[in-house]
Amino acid sequence: MPKTPLLLALLLPVVFLLAGCSVNSLIYPRGVSSAVMPAGWAVDRAKAVGLVPWERTTTGASGPQGYVPVNFAAPAPRGTIVVFHGNGAWAGSRTVYVDAFTRRGFRVFLYEYPGYGGRPGMPSEASIVPDARAVIRSLDQEGFGPIYVWGESLGAGVAAAVCADGSLPVHGLALLTPWDNLTNVGKADFPMLPGPKLTKDRYDSVVNLEHFAHPICVIRSENDWVIPPRLSLNLYAHLPEPKRMILHKNCGHIDWPHAPNLTWWDEALDFIAPR
Repeated sequence: MPKTPLLLALLLPVVFLLAGCSVNSLIYPRGVSSAVMPAGWAVDRAKAVGLVPWERTTTGASGPQGYVPVNFAAPAPRGTIVVFHGNGAWAGSRTVYVDAFTRRGFRVFLYEYPGYGGRPGMPSEASIVPDARAVIRSLDQEGFGPIYVWGESLGAGVAAAVCADGSLPVHGLALLTPWDNLTNVGKADFPMLPGPKLTKDRYDSVVNLEHFAHPICVIRSENDWVIPPRLSLNLYAHLPEPKRMILHKNCGHIDWPHAPNLTWWDEALDFIAPR
């Protein structure tokens, strides 16, 4: 065998392994992980912005499963929205949703991934999805329904995976800057590598939502540089009815309009949770 092909044969497994590490670090970056954000620090930061940790036991997991406003138990005529954040954030940093949703009559539950924001564990589809489903069932059983789900970026993939269980008491779903499946995102970022083999996580939102029987609102950004717009469009094309799309023109992945008084929030929420 010539030396060059032999060298490639020896190096390719290493390249694929390193690429797998790169893909996983892109899915779940270390900057907001529990390794660099101790639980006490995260809880203190959350309390500073009016949030308290939610540490009910549902799946035997320890640490805060999320954060809620201090007045979470107060009456909320439209129910509760469970938020799944993006991969570069942690639950306590997404107060934009508290501001936008509470003024429209909802409670807000900011779910935290295992391994994020001081919570013990390792983030993965296998660790997040069953735990999140248990949290949603617990919220419903405690009288905080009706329950709606909102996912942003990675959180949109998580939200879709969670809602693949048709028995879950979820009545509507909003997906902000979503993909169709993680494999296609990997192919866009690593076109020369065998993306499907680089991570066990799939987050196939097309498959996960093919039987979802409630309203779905997709909110996408015209100039998204992280999730190629074609992937959001492909997801939307495969979603069952009823569905609606909201487009933020001239916006990218994270600079979509955040101000809580904007009317696009009403359009999305009134669709997934009709008055």
